[in-house]
Order: sequence, then structure tokens, then C-alpha cells
Amino acid sequence: MIVELDNLHSYCQTFSAWLASGYQDESCLLRGQALQEVLDWLQGKSLSNLDYQFLVASQELERRQLQQKLEGANEELQRLSTLATIDCLTQVANRRRFEEYLDIEWRRMTRSQQPLSLILVDVDFFKSYNDTYGHPMGDRCLSKIAKVIKDVVQRPTDLVARYGGEEFAVILSNTDILGAAHIAEKICFAVRKLAIPHENSQLSSYVTLSAGLATVIPISNSNSQKIIVAADKALYQAKAAGRDRVCSQEQTENLEAKLFLSEKLFIREELWLSIHKSQQIKEKNQQLRKQVQEAMEKNQQIMQKNSEIMYKMR
Repeated sequence: MIVELDNLHSYCQTFSAWLASGYQDESCLLRGQALQEVLDWLQGKSLSNLDYQFLVASQELERRQLQQKLEGANEELQRLSTLATIDCLTQVANRRRFEEYLDIEWRRMTRSQQPLSLILVDVDFFKSYNDTYGHPMGDRCLSKIAKVIKDVVQRPTDLVARYGGEEFAVILSNTDILGAAHIAEKICFAVRKLAIPHENSQLSSYVTLSAGLATVIPISNSNSQKIIVAADKALYQAKAAGRDRVCSQEQTENLEAKLFLSEKLFIREELWLSIHKSQQIKEKNQQLRKQVQEAMEKNQQIMQKNSEIMYKMR
């Protein structure tokens, strides 16, 4: 094959692009590689040593520029991926990431048969905080609380997320109910320690938290919604009990059992009272019947005496 030296650069570019394409069956690949070697050899022979060094340096510079562009594109992709899973205000995981990660950890704990704990945290009387200090201050308050929670929850396998509004969630893998309760208490204490003023709180002069937690050892074919429902019930109970406290799933279940038992006892007592009243009414009715019968007998006696008197008067 005859190659014009003046067109070497364009030949090199053309065949380099051809080799990088997908049309690399064995015969074409061998011919292309052989031709590339010939072109490289001719290029080296036709150029002066200085020109050849300059060409190599230019190619290296171009390679580095392409590498930098590729790294920049990867960094931008990573940044966009992070933005899709991070809450912009608080810089913790968003609801989407929470649901993804809970599902991942649920499956992992199912395989290892280890406990998975979930803490749901709610800022007490946050609406009145926003009404008093304004939404910008409310946003600042949430950011401070998120940072405190992240400082408490430090294991790489744990996740802090903004669950929605003024609610935060903490996923704790390989953590039993006692460990989760300890973390929840530490979070509430750390927020109290911030001493963020809240003059219109019905509970304290400062911002406080209510927390509900649940612990589950997941089983096959079970749904992660189970632990969310349990933690949400515990959070509701913490609020009902006066807020600024931690309530666990176990406490909630015990309370429900007590309420159920007391309800059964109440029903039994009501039933007993109803039966007792019924018996009393029955006894009173019998007494009334007896009194009526006695009155009727007396009335008959009076009528008989009247008849006797009338007979004598004749």
C-alpha cells in the first residue's frame, strides 16, 4: 500500500477512529493494526526528531485534556446523583433515599436475622414556632436539629433522613430496642442542649423533640412498612403522653394491652352492674306485685265488711 507522507496525520486519525469503532472482526482488525504500525513507522521516519517529540507531546496533552473532561463529567454525574438523594435544606437524606435505604437494610437484616431499628422524631409545636419567628428562622432551626442528629448518629451503616416537614427518621441496623432508645434519648438531649428559644411552646421555653422508635427482626416475605407503622404509633404515644420524650414500640404495645384489658374489665363490670340492676328491678317488681295483691285483698275485706254492715242495717 502506498501512503502519501503529507497526509499521514489524517490517515492516522482516520484509522485510529476506525480501530476504536465496533467494526473489529478478526481479519479487519489484523489489517487495521498492521496498517497502523506501518503508518506509525512512516510518520516517525518522515518527521524530524524535534517534530516527532512535539507530536507525541501534543497527543499526550490531548489525552490529558480528554481525561480531565471525563473526570469532570463523572464528578457532575455524581453531584447530580447526590442532589437526587439529599434534602437541600438540612443536607441529610431525603424521603426518597430513606425509602430506598430502608428497603435495602430490611432485606439485609432479613438475611442475617439481626434487629433493625427505626426512630421517628418530630419537633414539638413547630407550627407555632414558624408562626412566631417566621419560616426562615424555622428553616434554620431544622438545619440545626439535622446537624445535631447527624453528630449523634455516626456509624456509616446508619442513616439520618428528613422524613417530611419537621419530622426526621433514623435507620439503625444491627441495633436492638435498648440501643435505639439510647440513641433517641441522646438526640432529644442534644436538641435541648441547643437551647433554641421557643416562647410560644406549650411545653418549654426552648425547642424540644418527641421520638417514637420500633425494632424488628425482619422475616422473609415481610414488608418494611411494618416498622414504619410501629414507630409512628410510638411517636403518637409520645405526643399523647405530653411530648418531649421517647416512646418505644414495646411501651406502646404494653399500653395497648393494658387499654384492651381495662376495656374488657370495664365491659365485664358494666355487664355485672347491668345484671345486678336487672335483679334489683325484678325484686322490686315482685315486691310491687305483692303489695298490689295485699292491697287487693284488703280492698276485698273492706268490701265484704261494707256488705255485712249494709245487710245488718236492713
